[in-house]
Amino acid sequence: MTVELFALCDFAQEEGGKLTVLGLFDTLCAREFPAVHPLFCVAARLRFPVYELGRHAVRFSIENAEGQELIPAFEGGIAVEGIGIDSASSNIALRLSNVPLPGEGIWRASLSVDGTEVAQAPLYIRIQRS
Repeated sequence: MTVELFALCDFAQEEGGKLTVLGLFDTLCAREFPAVHPLFCVAARLRFPVYELGRHAVRFSIENAEGQELIPAFEGGIAVEGIGIDSASSNIALRLSNVPLPGEGIWRASLSVDGTEVAQAPLYIRIQRS
């Protein structure tokens, strides 16, 4: 399996095998803490060779260096199908609403497939400077 894309973004949508992604970022800012970020998304595109087609367990989390979760981890599954080709892709688009921002810090967004971490991205939470 190959990770073709893993990103935090303003908007992500999967429809008919197409993944739409807008506004990639790695930093969220707030005027004061604690704060709540109303909405952001996670986008991923995974490519599987034919011998890995089938169901796969997926886990997404955002944690700090001490292992504290920013939000509860998402656990689910994907079905990867393909006929007569050498590989097949699967898109993931998660919408995260009302995400708590406890204070400034460095967090790590992580994607695991079948129990193995396959991608990560930093998430910096900062105070908004004028």
